[in-house]
Amino acid sequence: MQTEPAEARRPFQAQAEVAIADPERLIAQVFEHFAGHDAEIVPIERGSSAVFFLGEVSMQARADNIVMSVKADDETGLAFMKSLAAHHLIEFVQGERPRFAWTGDGVGLSQFPNFREMTVERVADMTPHMRRITLSGTDLGRYATHGPHLMLFVPPEDIARPEWPVPGEDGLPVWPAGDRRPQVRTYTVRSLDLDAGTIDVDFVVHGDHGVGSRWALNARPGDVIGVRGPTGRRRPEADWYWLVGDETALPVIARTLESLPASAKGVAIIEVADEGEQQPIRYDADIQLRWLHRNGAQAGTTALLVDAVHAVEMPPAGTRIHAMAGVEYTAFKAIRRYWRDELKLDRKDVLPVAYWRRGRAAGEAAPDDEDD
Repeated sequence: MQTEPAEARRPFQAQAEVAIADPERLIAQVFEHFAGHDAEIVPIERGSSAVFFLGEVSMQARADNIVMSVKADDETGLAFMKSLAAHHLIEFVQGERPRFAWTGDGVGLSQFPNFREMTVERVADMTPHMRRITLSGTDLGRYATHGPHLMLFVPPEDIARPEWPVPGEDGLPVWPAGDRRPQVRTYTVRSLDLDAGTIDVDFVVHGDHGVGSRWALNARPGDVIGVRGPTGRRRPEADWYWLVGDETALPVIARTLESLPASAKGVAIIEVADEGEQQPIRYDADIQLRWLHRNGAQAGTTALLVDAVHAVEMPPAGTRIHAMAGVEYTAFKAIRRYWRDELKLDRKDVLPVAYWRRGRAAGEAAPDDEDD
């Protein structure tokens, strides 16, 4: 069957009108936030447009409302842009949450395009505190071409048949009621086998304190879990890579190393509890891999990663750099400040993220100044 060329495909588009007071102020706040998260902002008449890697969102002010438009190359991207626009508009509204409905493409969906129910295929312990769970499912092609992360929807325990969120008319999820609501956690796709229809996800397990850790400890072949994705930014092309993280970022660092060409150079720094938590990572790139061991200290209480980052020798001026960090919140702040304020690295070249925060349960709201 002949496939329509990409350049001939029309973009998917949707629109919504939101009755709201002071629309110009809200638009300014939303797009200032978008600009702080590396979107390309384009002024338009009485509003702005923001270009993201999955699509575009525009907002224009009217006398007493905002006209929102989103577009993307496919239905999955369009659903993401609807959710993005709705979430951030509502975030800055003061008072009662506005109600609105999208028109155009993607209306009336009973399930998010990038949501699927997956089944536990295998469970294996990679180290004393890292468990790998293989999930099987269908239509996984986007995981080979898009971001490295996914959202896991962990159903409540002792529920015979899980219930999943569905798209509301505003593009945001409508959740099952009460104790039937699943809890959501974000993880990295450690590896993907399109032929087998499987995804490997690695879990840091330290008892059953967290939702993800508890589910991983109890998971058995045949168990069902909801998955939405992929999410996150794709790895940019660079000449020199700077990869930093603790156990929570080990999967994404390992996957990145394995995907780099032999010509790539750089350094990777990974902090783990002790030597027993190291994993073999096979890669061709000219990347210096350094393991740091806490040796009895609790995670998030040392300056090992921050000190190691400061000790790295920078490549020559003009080198294309990609610097990524997935760490505890305190280390995140220190590393981001060093990269942006002291080294003056371009924002588009760095991606520091607080994967977790000491004293805060996994999955709680992220700090206000944490990166996406």
